[in-house]
Order: sequence, then structure tokens, then C-alpha cells
Amino acid sequence: MAGYTLILAILILGGLIATLGDRIGTKVGKARLSIFKLRPRDTATVVTIATGGMISASTLGILLLLSGQLRDGLFRLESIRSELASSQEQKQKVETDLKTAKDEQEKAQQRLGQINQSLVQAIRKQSETQALLQSVESKFQQADEALQKASKQEADLRDRIQNLTAEQSSLQAESSQLREEKSRISNELATISQERETLKQKVDESEQRLVEIEKQRVALGSEVASLESVREQLLISLEALRKGNVAIFADQILSIGVVRPNLSTGELRQASTQLLQQAERNARELLAFLPDQAPKEPVIKITEAQVEELLNKIKDGQSYVIRILSAGNFLKRETRIAIAADVTLNRQIFARGAEIATLQFTPDLSPQALASRVEQLFLLVSFRARREGVLADPLTGKVGQFTPEAFNALIKTAGELKSPYEIKAVAKDPIFPASSLSLELVIRQNGVEIARFS
Repeated sequence: MAGYTLILAILILGGLIATLGDRIGTKVGKARLSIFKLRPRDTATVVTIATGGMISASTLGILLLLSGQLRDGLFRLESIRSELASSQEQKQKVETDLKTAKDEQEKAQQRLGQINQSLVQAIRKQSETQALLQSVESKFQQADEALQKASKQEADLRDRIQNLTAEQSSLQAESSQLREEKSRISNELATISQERETLKQKVDESEQRLVEIEKQRVALGSEVASLESVREQLLISLEALRKGNVAIFADQILSIGVVRPNLSTGELRQASTQLLQQAERNARELLAFLPDQAPKEPVIKITEAQVEELLNKIKDGQSYVIRILSAGNFLKRETRIAIAADVTLNRQIFARGAEIATLQFTPDLSPQALASRVEQLFLLVSFRARREGVLADPLTGKVGQFTPEAFNALIKTAGELKSPYEIKAVAKDPIFPASSLSLELVIRQNGVEIARFS
């Protein structure tokens, strides 16, 4: 309603001023007045222009005085545009509208400057300007609402950003804890894996040990059976000895020799013949023939097939140990003796200083228990030496020997020790299949050698 009143007041004031200007111009024209030495016609034109300027000035003044929004639109337009610069699509649209309004306002001002043509055009332009200002005011209100809405959205976004920042910090802390937990679990898994590998290695070692023990058990069983057979033969031989008739025992060595490597077939045959001749001489000596009763034919019974079989075993160019053994028990003055040839690859089985067997001892053993324990060490040495290929004595089943003096000295020294120790059997010299097993017994305590006996 105030707008209509304002428009009405402007129209009435404009009409009065136009009427007054017209009358003044008429009177000036009739009176042919002259201002500033101008012609009367020019003076009337100047009065008309002044009147039009007063109409424009009064109109603009009334508008500025009565409408604060118009004053803001004219004097704060740039600040409003800068405030609306941060909005998005709606703000840009408002800026475009404001720019259009400013352009229209400037055009209106230009039109007002040209109202010298007629007061009617001035009033029409004034009406158009008033309508345009109202439109600008409406658009300004819309822009202000849009700005407030954008500010609210901005505040909401800031709140969301703060919440997301807090949530991010919480997630980072949780992620750090999870990484630490992952590192701890990885370390525990690595430790468990190492322990599992260690246990697996121990299990493998135990399984290998069990396999080795099983092999030793089988070998010992075989050896026990062999010893049992030997025992029966020895019992038979013992009975024959009691009667004084046995001259050669079963598996007794009649001759032994080493065949060098890379010999020709003729040289191998010659070496074999020499061993058989030596066995013949030893057998005749053991059979104890009387000078006038010695047989003319050889007492050793061997066929050409047996000789060829022996040559086939040793013809591959390697070095072998050949033993001619008695195939059974034979009485004095028997004229036919069966033999068997034992062939073993001649290789170094134990190097000098090589460990053959070791047993642990405690200091609380009596002399009898200590001696029994050392005997167990000798049996273990004999077993391992025979298993590796050292040839045993056919009658005793043992390999090597150890002097009673060294044995007694060992027992005496070991009996004086006050803490646990071990006795290690090592090879005194390089050992081959046909070698005599020369031993050294070494007493060690806490990894330090105490004494050595041989």
C-alpha cells in the first residue's frame, strides 16, 4: 500500500511541477525574458530543462527518502554483490539479475537525463523504473534467503566435517592399535613357526634315530643269530677240543691278502693262486701230518668254477681284501678241507683320530660297574666297526684289541673323577677292512680332554 501511495505522490508532485514549469516557460516565452544574455527562445528551453531536472531530482529524492531498500539498492549494490559472490548457482543467478538491474537502472538514469523531450516520457520512465526497482527488491529478498540457506548449509557442512574429523581421528587411533596387534600376532606367529620348525626338526631327528635304532636292532638280531650259530659251532668244537681232535675250526682264516687295484686278469689269477698256496701250507701245518703220512695231493679242495667266481668278484680294477676261510671244523690229519673265499672292498673305513663310539659315565660307579660299562663301550665299538666293514676274528667275533695294562690304567683314572664324564673310542691309525682295529680311549670332562689310553 505504501508503494502505491508513493507512486501516487510522485505522480501528483510530477504533475504539479510539470504544470508549474509549463506556466513559467509560457510566461518566460511571452515575456521574452533573457537569462545570462541568452535569446528568449533559448531562455525558455533552459527553464524547461531546469524544470525537468527538478522533476527528476524531486522524484529520485522522494524515492531515496521514503524507500530504504532503494537507498540500499543504489548505494550498497557493490557490497551486496560481493556478499553474494560466495554462493553457488542461485547466487550466480542473483548476481546476474543484480547486474541486469544495475544496467536497467543506469539506462533509467540515462533516460531521466533525456527527459528534456517531454514530461510524459519522464513519468512513464519513472513508472518503469519504479516497477524495475520493485522487481530488484523482490529478487534481492530471494537472493538474501538463498544466501541464508547457503550459510545454513555451510554451517551444516562444517559440523559434518568436524564430526568426520573426529571419526577419522578415532579410526586412525583404532587403526594404529590394530597395526600394533597385527605386529604382535605376526611376531607370535613367527615364534610359533620357529618352535614348530624346531619341533619338526626334533621329530625328524627322533624318527631318524628310531630308524637307526631299528636298523641296529635288526643288525644286532642278525648278529645274535650269527653268534648263536657260532656258539653252537664253538660248543661242537669245544667238545672236539676236549677230545683233542679238531685242528681247523669253521671260518678260521687260512690266508689273507690285499689285491692292488688295476691288475690284469693274469695278475689277479696269480695273486689268487698265491693266496691258495699259502692257505694250503697253513692248513697242512695245522693238520699236523706226520712226516711219512703227509698226502701227495693238495688238502684244500677247490674247483675251477670257484676260482672263476673269485676272479669275477675282483676284476673291476678296485682294491680288495681276500680271505681264505675254512668251510667247517676239520680234525687232525684230514686230507680234504673245504674252503670259502671272502672278498671285501679295501677302503679306508676310519681315518686316524676318527670317533667310533662314545658313552657317558657317572662318578658314582663301582669299579666292577665301571669295568662293565667300558666293556659295553668295547662291544659298541666292535658292532659299529663290523657294521662299517672291519673284518672280525671268525672265532671271537671281535675286532681290535686293548691291552690289560691300558685297561687297568683307564679304570683307575676314571674312578678318581668326581663329576660326570664321557669316554670316547677313536681310531689310533687309519683302519681298513683287514686292519687290526687299534684303539685309543679318551676321557673327556666338560669338553676338556682329561687322559688318553691306547
